[in-house]
Amino acid sequence: MKSKHSAHTLHIVIAAMFAAMIAVMTAFVQIKTPTGGYVHLGDSMIYLTACFLPMPYAVAASAIGGGIADLLVYPETILYTIIIKALNAVFFSSKDNKLLTKRNALMTIPSGLVTVVGYSISKLIRQLLAGDSFQSALVNALWKMPENAIQAVASALIFILIAAAFDKADIKKRMLNR
Repeated sequence: MKSKHSAHTLHIVIAAMFAAMIAVMTAFVQIKTPTGGYVHLGDSMIYLTACFLPMPYAVAASAIGGGIADLLVYPETILYTIIIKALNAVFFSSKDNKLLTKRNALMTIPSGLVTVVGYSISKLIRQLLAGDSFQSALVNALWKMPENAIQAVASALIFILIAAAFDKADIKKRMLNR
């Protein structure tokens, strides 16, 4: 049986690996959408992270990975991203031996809503701070919602596919030595 110290160390190492994966999959693996935006794989990695690790580690990895991605490609939203990505992770559970449980699949819905609403609020605040009128800022914030909804749905689907494949290969058990 592993000591508490070695389990903590293992969780930190896995959290660092996931933070790096979240950053890379957000910043560099992007699929353009017809709306002019893009879908990235980072949120699906956040969902996986939160299914692998206890909540404090998952929240930290998600916030750090999302923050690094924004630092690389979209620094003006870094503060909002750190908060939103940390919140994305809190809905999932790592307690089951499987990644894709009914609960975790359903938790993509509130997590996706956090993404959609969070980035719309971010857009509203940024435009108000830039001097736009409330009405103009609100219209622009609402205009971004469909694009963010596409991201949320795509992330949920990608997560479900990857989690199912990982469960079939028993990846969680192998990584955590359970």
